[in-house]
Amino acid sequence: MGRLRVAVIDDSALARKVLKEGLAGADDLELCAAVGATSLALAKCATERPDVIVLDLCMAEEEWRDSLGKLRRAFPAARLIALAPASLDGRAALEQALSAGASDTLTRPESDAALCVSARGFGLELAAKVRGGSPRAAAASSARTPQPAPAVAARPTPPPAPRIKPRQRIDVLAIGVSTGGPNALTELLPALPADFPVPIVLVQHMPPGFTANLANNLDQRCRLRVREAVEGDALAAGLVLIAPGDYHMALQRRAAGVHATLHQGPPENFCRPAVDVLFRSVAEVFGGNVMCLVLTGMGQDGMLGAEVIGAAGGLVLAQDEASSVVWGMPGAVVRAGLADAVLPLKELAGEIDRRVRESRGAYARGA
Repeated sequence: MGRLRVAVIDDSALARKVLKEGLAGADDLELCAAVGATSLALAKCATERPDVIVLDLCMAEEEWRDSLGKLRRAFPAARLIALAPASLDGRAALEQALSAGASDTLTRPESDAALCVSARGFGLELAAKVRGGSPRAAAASSARTPQPAPAVAARPTPPPAPRIKPRQRIDVLAIGVSTGGPNALTELLPALPADFPVPIVLVQHMPPGFTANLANNLDQRCRLRVREAVEGDALAAGLVLIAPGDYHMALQRRAAGVHATLHQGPPENFCRPAVDVLFRSVAEVFGGNVMCLVLTGMGQDGMLGAEVIGAAGGLVLAQDEASSVVWGMPGAVVRAGLADAVLPLKELAGEIDRRVRESRGAYARGA
């Protein structure tokens, strides 16, 4: 298994030196580029094809936003990790970077001098973050620690085909999303009506501390209520619960209804929260009375969970490639032949609302 190839972009020569030295000590990582400007990075990365790009946001906001957009468009398969200080301004920049398409974030010391002082510890943090979610890192980890291979991963990738299922009432909508998710959710959720008749549970891959702000921002824009889930939250029609960063979210049926439960079990697909954990749990509690939706994101988190939901008789929807920032997660669902419908982002809200209402109306009529 080859080493992960990493490119670093930082307009500070001193910071580049520290980042290079931090990555140089890792035998499984290869620094293929370290440059101070996006134009240089675009040229260098076109030749070197990095698996992971590290972008320091300690520059003018217009500059890093432009850089991030160009890098994401030019290298959609690369994981893009944004760095910024842990100050309020830095955390705000990291939030904006996630919304603009960054795959992950890492807080760095406030100044280059502080970065030098804590170079060794920060280098270890950065190396761990670089390994964390790369598809090649996942493959390397699986090679080092033998695990049963999911049957679906070894299948050929047939084109999606319509599947005939028994008509089921939809009682819950489960959504999984990653890279590009905040912008996708900002378009999707506000388009759903205030009287949307079922609860929504949602996993967005985000670090701790960011999901609460995401929920608050969406709550201000939506006719539905949106909040970060807490242990024991009851599901209710018109309520969107978002899994908090670093916690898996699952569901439990109790005498008083269905409730969310949170835990810090092992990451799945190198993610916590993981979409697969939520989807499996939703199928266990609701059976086939489920619609799941897989939106833009890198990797294949959600594919195995969608298979479980589909096998139970639930509906599986996926975002199309053209409207996705990265067509990893939804693409995996489509290639596995699991999707009942593949739609552009702008059409999803209407399709979801129509299918949910029709299913519940047909059930009420006894159809």
